[in-house]
Amino acid sequence: MAELFKKLELAAKKKPKTVILPESYDPRVRNAVKLILQKKLAKVLLISTGRSLNLPEGDNLDIIDIHFSKQFAKEYTKIRRKKNPKFSNSQSEIALSDPLIFSCMLLKNGFADSVVAGSVYQTSAVIRNAIQIIGLKKNNKTVSSFFLFTFPKGHKFTHRVLAYADCGVLPNPAASQLSEIAIQTSLNYKKLTGNTPKIAFLSFSTKGSAKDESLDKVIEAYKLTRKRMPGLICDGEIQFDAAIVPHVAAIKNPGGKIRGDANVFIFPDLNSGNIAYKITERIGGGIAAGPIVQGLAKPVMDLSRGCTAEDIVNMVTITCLI
Repeated sequence: MAELFKKLELAAKKKPKTVILPESYDPRVRNAVKLILQKKLAKVLLISTGRSLNLPEGDNLDIIDIHFSKQFAKEYTKIRRKKNPKFSNSQSEIALSDPLIFSCMLLKNGFADSVVAGSVYQTSAVIRNAIQIIGLKKNNKTVSSFFLFTFPKGHKFTHRVLAYADCGVLPNPAASQLSEIAIQTSLNYKKLTGNTPKIAFLSFSTKGSAKDESLDKVIEAYKLTRKRMPGLICDGEIQFDAAIVPHVAAIKNPGGKIRGDANVFIFPDLNSGNIAYKITERIGGGIAAGPIVQGLAKPVMDLSRGCTAEDIVNMVTITCLI
């Protein structure tokens, strides 16, 4: 991951963006801010809730007091009244005392380019507020996520960068959503790695080797993706081994477009995706970056609550380039 992030950091420095980190009370976030400023990766905006942050404001660091959130009360009330007509301005003022909600309102109103949160907040809170306040990208109906994987020296996949999707948001995506996940992930994979995406729609079957109605949506997602973006290299339904091991691909999928060289893996549901990413990380030796959230009108990224300061720096770097 180190080599990949060296390249990403160089790219981020060329056009530094402003990133909001709502969880300024988390020591890991404050340590990450020091590294971000030291590396000149981005301009940082922190939310002060009354506690001393022990960080000096400067050209690339601004600290906003949570009390300024009240200026968004009327706007936030309008947002909440779409689903709850009785939501009041006083309720908005209380809600806006939450740094995450305040940060999303700042992002919505152009005070920053992105929000990175999740070291303390649960994924559900980050995604819910992002969808509610920021909304979805134009012509998009799906919010999803993916992980980037690199591998250490000596590993058989040292020179490969892989993407897994969706491993963090949608429990049971429909065929149309799987197609959108594949397209979004492939475009972001290209942005971040510079590599040509080669997409595998994963299943327990390869090209009809098994029959079950659960395979239908995978096959339909593959067909939809080919129709929507005929230039993408993709194949499905396909088993993981046939997607990543050339000699297995030669046996199971000899006429396929993916010949053991897939780098973007689309899982049929969140169960399989989440399990696979954790196995790849904990047993397979993969180094994961993510979940990288995609499909929103403006970037709001989710961290793992077990993240390190370095993980936060890496996510800020990615956010600057998405």
